[in-house]
Amino acid sequence: TKSLIKAEVVSDRAFNGLNLAKAYLGDRVFRVWVDSRDGNRLITKFRDNRKLLSTETGRSVEQPDSTHFIATEFFQQFFQSPEKPYKNQVETTTQYTLNANGTVSADQLTAVYLNPPHPKAFLAGDRPVALYRYRLEFVKK
Repeated sequence: TKSLIKAEVVSDRAFNGLNLAKAYLGDRVFRVWVDSRDGNRLITKFRDNRKLLSTETGRSVEQPDSTHFIATEFFQQFFQSPEKPYKNQVETTTQYTLNANGTVSADQLTAVYLNPPHPKAFLAGDRPVALYRYRLEFVKK
């Protein structure tokens, strides 16, 4: 089996962000780019001119063996919209697996937490208000 460490992987955050956003949100997503002033911030523009600023605030990675890689990322998200801007915190943990056929599969769990001034932030406390689970397949084209 090939090691994930030796595999030639190029991280294009804007490309990955756009394709993941389209997978999750569909055609509402217009464009994704890395903020030129902060490499940890992705900006997503929606077709209705709303924006999502997603800033990575922390990350942790581990590789338990040669075919598995686990990454946890923490984000602060700010949704810019004329009617109701708001913030939240997101924690995403993804386990990537290098499969025997050369593809990479991923099992992803995402938790969303509320921030003030959201009216239910104090009620929710440190508990997530939404949990999402995704199964991703990455294929080299």
